[in-house]
Amino acid sequence: MSRNIFDAHCDTLLSNSAETEFISGGGALQLDLPSLLGSSVLDQVMAVCIKPFAGREKEMWERGLKNYRAFKTADKPRLHFALEGCLAISRGWELPFHPIVASLTWNGDNPYAGGIGSEMDLTEEGRKLAEHFFSNNTALDVSHLNDRSRKSLMNLGFPVCATHCNARKLCNGRDRNLPDEDIVEIAKRGGVIGITFVPDFLEDNGRDATVESVVDHMEYIAEKTSIDSIGFGSDFDGVRELPQGITGAESWHSVIEALERRGWSAGDIDKAAGDNWRRFFNIDKEISV
Repeated sequence: MSRNIFDAHCDTLLSNSAETEFISGGGALQLDLPSLLGSSVLDQVMAVCIKPFAGREKEMWERGLKNYRAFKTADKPRLHFALEGCLAISRGWELPFHPIVASLTWNGDNPYAGGIGSEMDLTEEGRKLAEHFFSNNTALDVSHLNDRSRKSLMNLGFPVCATHCNARKLCNGRDRNLPDEDIVEIAKRGGVIGITFVPDFLEDNGRDATVESVVDHMEYIAEKTSIDSIGFGSDFDGVRELPQGITGAESWHSVIEALERRGWSAGDIDKAAGDNWRRFFNIDKEISV
């Protein structure tokens, strides 16, 4: 039985079919409103990442904003806006929604920091933007930062999170996963690490990834830190293939059942399923409709 899930990352806003299929369901999306409601998802973070769309950045930015505005008309679940990379800010585009969380960059570099595949460090502009986010109650996400920029950001002393990362010790994930020392540092600051369902971030051979691989990463990070630092960041609609046993947001029950099979207590499952994220973001568990 799902327990008020808080999913800290999906890319549904930019999917081609999002506008017509999110509300009604039954289409090609991995995440839609009927599947969220059926899986007891209470909070869903929806990110906009436009850097992958070279030459179409403004079009995709406007698509993401339009879809978020349309999706927010539903009472449940609570939807939260996120910036995955700050390209729109660097171009001076309007930001009509307050982001609950933001990552300074996606892969590669930008005026603020170096992402995966870049050797660039956090810049002075990036430091100022991080300070601005922190002072305006937008959490800082380290998921796509390279090791150098991530460490520099954490050295600023702010609490940070990783909305969709796994443990590098179990799977390198093309450097997208976190080394042990950063896992520990994030937890020390009260941060949360959202285990992601991307197969290549779960197993060195992504085809071997299963729902049990998800639990492996959760247990590894919990053992390095505590149960209070674990959450979910599925990355639904940001990846074509999913682990065996997971087909989309309708599969949350399978993840919860896997935790139960491993002997997790109801209280620990509640924390990992959503309460840790709600504590980090200072969001009430109860929802009024």
